Amino acid sequence: MPGLPATQALYSHFTGVQRLASTGSLALDGQPPYPVDDAAVHHIFDQGWVWMLHFCNGVTSAGIVATPALAEQLQLSDPPAAWNRMLDRAPILRAQFQNAKPIQPFRHISRLPFRSATISGRNWALLPSAAGFADPLLSTGFPLTLLGISRLAEILERNRTTGDFTAQLEEYSAKTDAELLATARLIGALYANMANFPVFAALTLLYFAAASYSETARRLGRPELASSFLLYDHPVFGPDCARVLQRANSAQAAANPDSVINEILRVVEPIDVAGLTNRARRNWFPVDADDLLLAAHKLNATREEILQMLARCGFTPATSSPS
Repeated sequence: MPGLPATQALYSHFTGVQRLASTGSLALDGQPPYPVDDAAVHHIFDQGWVWMLHFCNGVTSAGIVATPALAEQLQLSDPPAAWNRMLDRAPILRAQFQNAKPIQPFRHISRLPFRSATISGRNWALLPSAAGFADPLLSTGFPLTLLGISRLAEILERNRTTGDFTAQLEEYSAKTDAELLATARLIGALYANMANFPVFAALTLLYFAAASYSETARRLGRPELASSFLLYDHPVFGPDCARVLQRANSAQAAANPDSVINEILRVVEPIDVAGLTNRARRNWFPVDADDLLLAAHKLNATREEILQMLARCGFTPATSSPS
């Protein structure tokens, strides 16, 4: 996959993993909008990251994804010793896992990214998850695969009488591959800035802005506003996003991080429907209906249409801003 390191992964399921809040090692300046451990927790460090998923049954999924250099240092092909070497590097993780026990054998994947040369053929097509994979960092496999299922269902419905899927499957293949490449560009920029966390955090907003905008557009019945993953073919956001990712991959990100962050926020603002450019939130983003109501014009919608959409989704805003 172009632009991506040949990352490796090591993971298992554990019991006895402490929540961050109970270790006393998590120092927060203020109260976050939700309990930290109730979300997918990512520990980011230079050359890699660790995921933590606390399930409601007391089991925790945890794993590390590492670049080739870090994988060699930790000797990921030698689990569980490699896991302990990783914990020794991160005291906050060591505190969480001091009483933890793996309940499954450790699994080591020697290479994560891949890209299929052929995505479809006569009367067959790969789902995006089989066509390629970038990284689990942003959980992009879920929306990509759902988009693929939706597109294939439309192709079947549209051509069920003729049985001729050739042209539509070629279009599906091209779009699937383009979206994999767009995902790789974003993930590659994130890996390039893992040691530059302010830029890394800003780059994630490109994903969250595109995802929240796209989901809202579809729920409003306006899928034409978001026809591609990460809005890669959007006439404005698409090329602007590609440019800022290229800049983030260059030496400019380290030399002038504030300038790169400001540019990212400028790119995000026209599609921001979740208050992601509100710096006062310090990267803590609550679920606030007012963000959608204030951004209705970005979706070519009225305030009343947003309220109706929220009601259909079972969400009733506690407060509302004046129009």
